[in-house]
Amino acid sequence: MAIVWSRRIESNHYEVRSAGATLRLYRNGVNHSQWNPNRPLSGCIWDLIVLPALFRAAGTLDSALILGFGAGTVGRQLKELVSPSRIVGLDLDPIHLSIADGFFDCAEGCELVAADAVEWVASSHGETKFDIIIDDIYSEEDGLPQRCAPMDSEWFHQLEGLLSENGILILNLVEPDRVAHLAILNDATLKQRFPWVKLLKMDGYENRIVACSAQAFDQQSFDTQLKDIRRRFPSCSGVGKRYKIETFSNL
Repeated sequence: MAIVWSRRIESNHYEVRSAGATLRLYRNGVNHSQWNPNRPLSGCIWDLIVLPALFRAAGTLDSALILGFGAGTVGRQLKELVSPSRIVGLDLDPIHLSIADGFFDCAEGCELVAADAVEWVASSHGETKFDIIIDDIYSEEDGLPQRCAPMDSEWFHQLEGLLSENGILILNLVEPDRVAHLAILNDATLKQRFPWVKLLKMDGYENRIVACSAQAFDQQSFDTQLKDIRRRFPSCSGVGKRYKIETFSNL
């Protein structure tokens, strides 16, 4: 793996590394983003964050909000595989967004905002609605990812206020034992708002991806779009075997 770019800026050490056509961003030793234009589904954890969007018919998800954009792995995947007309990406670290622009080609098709996602959500008051909201708000400490946003009822109600009626709310959780205690799965009002839930996981990763929706997830749409992705990107063939997806009712 070759180091394409490396800088220490204040207390953070950034590296962009390449391995063939794959680019990776590391901050303080933690891999924040990874992208290969020839393989938008790479069999890594970022796939699971995007997969819930494939359970909607192609062309029906028109806008996306990504909280914790990093250098733009999920943004690039959404652009390539879902094609919403608007993607807004927030990250607290402006260096991440500079790298997203300079190395990961995210500036075209993504609105990049350097801001505290928690404060931004609180101040938005539901003025703009999104069809996809992705909560992936993590920093790192001692080389390990650390959650930077609350997971209480107030937080999820704020996110719900920014979501379109049949939109999908997608959460990335590093700690699998916290899934059962999520407010969105226990708060009575939120359970009524989000009766359909998908849980996605993958061997080799602790992460659990929780996708919540008012509308049932369409398995036929998922199968059709995944097949089309494999046709367009032959190097994606076989990655689906790694995905473990469960459906359960939230009522």
